[in-house]
Amino acid sequence: MDTIIIVLKVGLILYGIYSFIVYMSRRSDNRSALKDFRNAPVLRRITDEEKSALQPFLMGQKLTVDDNVRELSGVFLRHGLSTQGSSTEHDTIGDVDVLLPYDAIDYIEPHNQALVVLAGKCAVVIRLNGFDLLEGRQRAQRQQAQDQQWKRGEIGALPSLDEAGADTGAAVPEAVAASIATDPNARYQRGEVDILSQRTETPEEIESRVGRGGWASAFAWLLAFVLLWVATWDATQAVSVYLMGAGLLAGLWAAWLFVCKPPATAQVRQPQPVNRVRGMLNQIAVVNAGNASVQNVGLFIGDKLSLVLPSHWRTTASVPYGEVIEAELRTSDFSAVSFGDKWSVADEWRRFRPAYWGRHLLHLVVGLLAIGAVALSAPDPRGEAALAAQWLTNGGTAAIYGEAGQLADKPPRWGSRARMEGEGRCEIDMSGRAEEHHSGVPAIDCSFVRWNGTAPVIPALDIPPSVLALAEPGFLRATENHAMASLIAMLRMQQMGGQASDPLAAYRARESVPLTVRGFDRSVAMIDAACKDAAGLSPAACERLQRELMRAIDATVDKDGVETPVNTWQALATSAAAGKENADLVLSRQQLASVQRALAQAVDSVVATKIEAALPAIVPAQGGVLLASPTRIGNARVQAPGEGSDDVSAAGAPVADVAEDDTDSSLLARWTRLQRNATAEGLKPFTLEGLVTASGKDTTGTPWVRVDQSLDASRMTAAGAHVLWWLFAAGLVLVNGVLFALRWTQGSRRRARLEADIATRPAPGTSGLF
Repeated sequence: MDTIIIVLKVGLILYGIYSFIVYMSRRSDNRSALKDFRNAPVLRRITDEEKSALQPFLMGQKLTVDDNVRELSGVFLRHGLSTQGSSTEHDTIGDVDVLLPYDAIDYIEPHNQALVVLAGKCAVVIRLNGFDLLEGRQRAQRQQAQDQQWKRGEIGALPSLDEAGADTGAAVPEAVAASIATDPNARYQRGEVDILSQRTETPEEIESRVGRGGWASAFAWLLAFVLLWVATWDATQAVSVYLMGAGLLAGLWAAWLFVCKPPATAQVRQPQPVNRVRGMLNQIAVVNAGNASVQNVGLFIGDKLSLVLPSHWRTTASVPYGEVIEAELRTSDFSAVSFGDKWSVADEWRRFRPAYWGRHLLHLVVGLLAIGAVALSAPDPRGEAALAAQWLTNGGTAAIYGEAGQLADKPPRWGSRARMEGEGRCEIDMSGRAEEHHSGVPAIDCSFVRWNGTAPVIPALDIPPSVLALAEPGFLRATENHAMASLIAMLRMQQMGGQASDPLAAYRARESVPLTVRGFDRSVAMIDAACKDAAGLSPAACERLQRELMRAIDATVDKDGVETPVNTWQALATSAAAGKENADLVLSRQQLASVQRALAQAVDSVVATKIEAALPAIVPAQGGVLLASPTRIGNARVQAPGEGSDDVSAAGAPVADVAEDDTDSSLLARWTRLQRNATAEGLKPFTLEGLVTASGKDTTGTPWVRVDQSLDASRMTAAGAHVLWWLFAAGLVLVNGVLFALRWTQGSRRRARLEADIATRPAPGTSGLF
């Protein structure tokens, strides 16, 4: 990953150097082109009117134009350089820097013919293709007059930007004058627009424009969660208190932004001017200049004003395209607040009060993201809450309990530290959670210890001796073949040639030494006895065991000098008789493991049936005090072989806590451990010290206390930040989840009523003028 980042950085640096070289090369060409252009022939001198029209562009840059007008032609190119958010761009024609006044940029063509005057290090355009400097100034003045009339709401027709329409004294063609005389709306068909009056927004129109917001509050919540997250870092432990305080203040600020509306004096709530206008409503498809396949359909009043209708108004079939309409538009964004005499934003606001659900959905998403993040950062909220409670209550001294009665009479409070020391018994898990992994055998879970309670009752299993014999350690008497081991060791020494020994090679060599199973006829007889015993192996289990043993042993016999495989159990038993070929088997370690595995499965098939019948007779331990911990409860010393241990290892249990004899995972061994745990041998000394994360009583009235030994007191501030994080996130999800469902339901009902009302309204055309 670091290599990829380095490569990307080097690539960006090289690209930046390349861009700078290209930019400086073009600037050098621009300077050379300007130097050559100064020698171009002079066509005429600039007029005083043209010089006056250029003054607004020259004064701010302290430029002085030359009086000589020259002709410049060539391709237009805009190039520059961007660095860290700022950019420098240059407009050139024929590689000469040019200054384009007014709207000259709109007249650029692939090949350009221009008249320019020199001003410092650039050329100022006074004519460009169809652009003329004086006409451009007039268009700018007319645009300014139109903008001023629109903002002030001056009654009358909006001036046109074209030269003919701007000349109020220009003669109107007789045909046009006749049509206007007979049809008053004819002038609107020519694209004219009248301003009828101006007013300010009503309170309802202000509310519809401002809405309820929610983005500021959402960003404030994100800031609060980020501060709380940073407060949990180990690197910020020295300032974690200040970061958590900042996160708390940010959360309170976010809640205040959520519930409070902007004051009436806020800039966003100030009434905006609204102009009432009259003109023809046109729907025009505007082709995107950069992509001709993209078309944007826009609404216009005449040819001067764009119109933005509320979305639910545009979806109706009664929008009077091509008719003369009256509308009231905000001067700031041309959004409509009324449309004819029956279409009004204020009226809809009063009759169909909107229900805002978007802000609640936004905050719900923020809360869900925060819960997901804190669940990954602190998966144990109960322990974090207890640690935070200890920090707030300044609880530092641990309460010491030496007797179970003392703990039952006065249990430690939640969030305090406690130390228990005594003798207890690991609990037997009767919930069935561990039975899925242990074929129905209840597991011993030492993350729960019963202190001073009654001993459980585990019944004995009535397993036939013939089956128990198959599980004995001496059922197969396997020893290494010493002659073969000596031969392999000699070969290794020759191959090593006096070099240092290789432990891995020695292990592999030992694994390759075959084993000799002596007296296999005895083992065959014991298997036959277990199969013939009525209470022993079932016929199916017996057949499966014999088949698996023959496959694993892969024995052969000598018939007429040819080694022939043994295919039946009777043939294997005959060849294993005393003095026969297979009386002493030679097996590899893998073959021996397969044989032992098949024997264990056969024994387990009988034991499983006995266990299923004995499970209802188990009486769990009762009384005393039940201690619980996320990690294994026990003392610090390592258990000796033969001591009881648990079947369910806690997440943090040391490996040394598991006794050697507990590695046997057979059903019989597990049941034997259950029986041993129910005796006096099952009582073991323990020491449990940590933070109390929960306490109470179970259904039988037995007190229980959960103590977490892994919670570090140095992480109390981080725990406080996690708890605050959980509270903020849960509050966001709970409050906004309910409000979102409520507002969504209200909004759906409002939308249905509003659509029904819109369907009955008349079209706001000529018949619906104010």
